[in-house]
Amino acid sequence: MKMNMKRIFIFSALLFLLTFPVAGSAQDGMLSLIKEGLDPTFSGTTCSGIFEVHRGKDIKHLRGFRLYACQGRYTLTLEGKRGDVVTLFGRSGFGKENGFLVIRKTDDRKVWLIDFETLPEGNWVKRGPIDRSGGLHVYYQPAPNFSQKISSVKWGRWWNGSQPE
Repeated sequence: MKMNMKRIFIFSALLFLLTFPVAGSAQDGMLSLIKEGLDPTFSGTTCSGIFEVHRGKDIKHLRGFRLYACQGRYTLTLEGKRGDVVTLFGRSGFGKENGFLVIRKTDDRKVWLIDFETLPEGNWVKRGPIDRSGGLHVYYQPAPNFSQKISSVKWGRWWNGSQPE
């Protein structure tokens, strides 16, 4: 009996230690950029993967992502608190010349964003919570093939005035 209690205690402690950091990072916030290859006939996973960016960690160059150079399109999920703001830039070094997308969470639920190029351009747009995604405000400054050219990520508000420019 003592041996079973000891095993249960050790298993419970180990489970707690392994799951605690995961719960903490989701609560702090994280952007997951999901890249999928452009060629649907290619059966390999050469250009499919996820690049995670923790809240508050600006990425000046996405070149650290092993799949950065392959041709693919990004989608994303964003976890964090209501009011979190993150911007995806189409140029390294937070350059706006190749377009940008600002996302501000309006609740604490995970946000899913799939097709950037269908977003209205040049104005703040509000999307309420839907079936599997939280609510958000987005501002999209378009550029050709923006979803393929994401090159840097910046957290927080970086612009003056009401609209990013």
